[in-house]
Amino acid sequence: MQLHALDMVVVALYFISLISIGYFIMKQAQKGKENESFLAADRNMGLIRTAGSAAATDLGGGFSIAMGGLGFSIGISGSWLIGVSGLSAVLAALLMAPKIKRWSDKVKGLTTGDLFESRFDKKTGLVAALLIGLAWWTFVGGQVIAGAKLVAGTIGLDVTTTIIIAGIIILAYTAMGGLKAVMTLDVYQLVVLFVGVVFVLVPMGLKHVGGYGSLMEQLAANPETVTLTRWGAVDMKTAVGWFLSIFPVWFISIATFQRVIAAKDENTAKWGIFLTGFPIEWPLFAIGMTLVGLLAHLVAPGLSDPELATPTMIVTILPIGLSGLVVAAYMAAVLSTADSCLMGSVAIFTNDIYRKLLNPEASDKQLMKVNRLAVVIMGAFAIGLAYKIPRVIDLVMYAYTFGAAGLFFPMLALLFWPRATATGAFWSILLGGGSALIWSLMGDPGGFSGSYIGWAVSFVAIVAISLATGHSPEENLALFGAES
Repeated sequence: MQLHALDMVVVALYFISLISIGYFIMKQAQKGKENESFLAADRNMGLIRTAGSAAATDLGGGFSIAMGGLGFSIGISGSWLIGVSGLSAVLAALLMAPKIKRWSDKVKGLTTGDLFESRFDKKTGLVAALLIGLAWWTFVGGQVIAGAKLVAGTIGLDVTTTIIIAGIIILAYTAMGGLKAVMTLDVYQLVVLFVGVVFVLVPMGLKHVGGYGSLMEQLAANPETVTLTRWGAVDMKTAVGWFLSIFPVWFISIATFQRVIAAKDENTAKWGIFLTGFPIEWPLFAIGMTLVGLLAHLVAPGLSDPELATPTMIVTILPIGLSGLVVAAYMAAVLSTADSCLMGSVAIFTNDIYRKLLNPEASDKQLMKVNRLAVVIMGAFAIGLAYKIPRVIDLVMYAYTFGAAGLFFPMLALLFWPRATATGAFWSILLGGGSALIWSLMGDPGGFSGSYIGWAVSFVAIVAISLATGHSPEENLALFGAES
């Protein structure tokens, strides 16, 4: 499976355009306010960039790769996975985004650490920042490598070379333009993804098999594939499991957090996240990507790996030129998640570690140097570690389990329960995350995910310890108390 020379030119032009846009945004930064622009995109992003960037980040390489495979393996009902994510985004938009935006504009907050410090205390803010920063940093290398492995075969390069090229591109435009470049390019990448996959690959695939009706008829006529045509093939237990896995992420994601603080106002933040869930994720992306997997059943019936459904479709049915566009779209999905995860981790390092702990008197110029060095060093290390020592990165990925399980209920308490104390939040993070990590290392006994165990422990801890302790002098009970 290799592309024509013309397709390679299309892919190369796409990569060059990313670097060019990043450079242009760097040159537009206001003197003396570069750090604010780099970490908060000047807090003036409109609805298109807020929604587009949030959607591109969430859909990313993981969902883009997985959904084609899910459509191939379980059929059209697999689209409910993104439907669950879309619902979660809508709930986050209504329940969380307005509160976070009002807080961030009032105190110029930048990170999750700032938020937890504002409501609780410095100790709780630091542990929250470290956990969420490490959790999202682990995604950077995995995203780049997963995408490179799948794209490498279509562009005729070895995996190592593809990883190096993709890594250089991400580090270059992120180091130059920061969050504003990332959000701008996320919109660009989302457009490329939708045009390439949803509006080119799917229609041409349907034309190839005789239309949607013909696709469903052919699949339904085969006893081995008939369940692929049923919207209700996914059982309720699976759907609930998806919701419990995805919903909490929207409330603790540093990428979502940054899109909210970068929005120009409260309405933009709320509707930007809302539109991410509906209609971008559901129904457009969910059904479009699932159909790619269904189509692969007829176009490449002997496919051994479901996750190769999309790249197989690209090289099988698309004409010269369009194949390059769709490969670029596929890589866009990977880059849009990797750059956002990297940007969130850099913001936490510069703001919560360097500025608060190492150099409280740092100038804007010094902070910008740290920002750009952090992008290059942290990004290169994440990619190199994931590629060279996969077992180590698997262990580091447990940080995500720790962070996700430990931070969800403290975040809800921070937003909606004034009785929560700093002591309760601190121990809820450590006990919830720690129990999730230990349970995962034990191999998830009884078939229960470590995250579920962690949430249960975290919930009990935040409630019991908060009711048993008093508020510390550092706490700001009025932060959200008047609204709750």
